[in-house]
Amino acid sequence: MEFFNPKNQAYKSLNRALCEGESVMLRLCMPRNYRCESARLVIGADGEEPQRISMRWDGMNGDYHEWWRADFTAQTAGLYWYCFEYSVPYSGGVITKGESGAPEINDNGAKWQITVYEKDFRTPDWLEGGIIYQIFPDRFAIGSAGVKNPYPERIVREDYENDPYWVPVGGIYNCDYFGGNLQGIQEKLPYLKELGVSCIYLNPIFEAHANHRYNTADFEKIDGMLGSEQDFKALCTAAKKVGIRILLDGVFSHVGQDSKYFNLYRRYEGEGAYNSQNSPYYSWFKFNHWPDDYESWWGIKLLPEIKEETPAYLEYICGENGIARRWLRAGASGWRLDVADELPDVFLDSLRTAVKAEKPDALILGEVWEDATNKIAYSERRRYLQGKQLDCVMNYPFADAIIRFVRHGGSEDFFRVVEEICANYPPQALHNLMNHIGTHDTPRAITALAGRTVPAKGGSGKACIL
Repeated sequence: MEFFNPKNQAYKSLNRALCEGESVMLRLCMPRNYRCESARLVIGADGEEPQRISMRWDGMNGDYHEWWRADFTAQTAGLYWYCFEYSVPYSGGVITKGESGAPEINDNGAKWQITVYEKDFRTPDWLEGGIIYQIFPDRFAIGSAGVKNPYPERIVREDYENDPYWVPVGGIYNCDYFGGNLQGIQEKLPYLKELGVSCIYLNPIFEAHANHRYNTADFEKIDGMLGSEQDFKALCTAAKKVGIRILLDGVFSHVGQDSKYFNLYRRYEGEGAYNSQNSPYYSWFKFNHWPDDYESWWGIKLLPEIKEETPAYLEYICGENGIARRWLRAGASGWRLDVADELPDVFLDSLRTAVKAEKPDALILGEVWEDATNKIAYSERRRYLQGKQLDCVMNYPFADAIIRFVRHGGSEDFFRVVEEICANYPPQALHNLMNHIGTHDTPRAITALAGRTVPAKGGSGKACIL
């Protein structure tokens, strides 16, 4: 018989995240022959000194075991960790979480987690049980009006079967396009509705000078190849009529060096941060030595990194007339946040305030690859799903578990991952997770499932898919 099992209601009354002020019962099952004299629940908020709550004897469990019980109520949102102590004549021990997840007597073992979220944490109910369809706009559909290309340097291709190619223009750019546009998406709405789609997640659609458009050039303008702001509004209106919402990709941690904000190539009128230290955008960027030595996203000089906590940038994105609210007014139903774990708390807090003020049922979906309830990023424990930041996240742990299970078997690992997600995530976030088996950032599902696995170079212990 186990000392403790959080998945069994006899031991833990609620195996899920808790709301502020909600109580949970926890019980230990101690062997009678231990002659346990007392027991304590050791629990505390993340980073704080834990409290010790005396457990009371709670009756026999069969002939040879006995229950010890404590009740815990978390008054404030946060991440809580707990284990148990017990005393026997002349000795005692600590019951912690073993590597397999089973309890063990180990003073230095891991602790169990309880997520506590704020009372007023609400998420949109329109996505619950829905289907998200991800669209990479350039490669989806060309509208009946044909391809529009107001950018002379862009190469439009019709040879769909051939390999992509790269053209160096002050760096390596993705310069070949196939001309997919917003009108093409709108004309495909009947097909998407027939598939049962309830939400379209669009990869970036703002002006940017690479086909992936993750190097934003102007947040205020739809990329000219995709259409106009009026085309976007028309798409949102038509989608709403058939019960489909539009989710935008918010790439807020960096921009393109070829943007009106940085303006390295002077494509844009006005002074970008690269052109002048008096630029209205200069404070947004991290210059080690202006203008050529600047911080960039993962060291990619094409993508100057933004200081998201800068007041001017916060106002530009999250202000009353900022980017977040502007495109919601135009018809979007929410934002997917690119690299959400690289956005500081002050930015995420401000963004949620702006989004919910503009459209209370708008969705904020974060790109987080790990368990979003206990993620540590930049040496800080993050609070994405406690009530003031994200509504939900992309469920990469689930995707990884699916791929491992199909390729290698091992239902225990798959079951463990799913159980941990269900136990750790607030229910309102859990019901809106973007469950997938592949995105634009991962190998295609067919490759991951059927490709050849080879050891990684350098002895890292990881493997890659070919």
